[in-house]
Amino acid sequence: IPVNAGGGLIGDGHPVGATGVRQVFEAYQQLTGQAGARQIENAKRFLTFNMGGSLTTSVAMLWARD
Repeated sequence: IPVNAGGGLIGDGHPVGATGVRQVFEAYQQLTGQAGARQIENAKRFLTFNMGGSLTTSVAMLWARD
C-alpha cells in the first residue's frame, strides 16, 4: 500500500491551517493521473486524515474514482 507519495509533512512541510487542503489536492492529483513523478500507478482510492485544534478535531476522508 503506497503511503505519502507526496512526502507528507516531512516532504511538504506543515502549512498550518492548510494541511488538509494540501492533502485533498494530492488526492485529486493522484486520482486524476496528474501527480507527475509522485503518481501511484492505477490509483483508485485515496485516504486523507488530519487533526486540528488541540487534537480534538479529526477528519478522515476516503476519495475514490469510477
